Amino acid sequence: MNNLQSKYEILLEDERLLVDKIEDCEECVEVILEYIAKKADTIHVLTAEEIVSAMHAIGKDLRTELLHVKLERSIVSNKLSGVR
Repeated sequence: MNNLQSKYEILLEDERLLVDKIEDCEECVEVILEYIAKKADTIHVLTAEEIVSAMHAIGKDLRTELLHVKLERSIVSNKLSGVR
């Protein structure tokens, strides 16, 4: 049980870290969008679009990773409840 509890706690911390990373990524996208809105007449818009799309893709990858961590944590939680 101790091993499962440790694994559960590690997964919880991984989940918290991923949520923080996702929030940071979303904030970066917002900053980029604000920049584009202010500089739309003077920047190469297609390049700016590629940059914001790349940042969005990073956020998407992090959300997928978070989903897998949540799934694993749910499975470990189920095993823990059976041990108790």
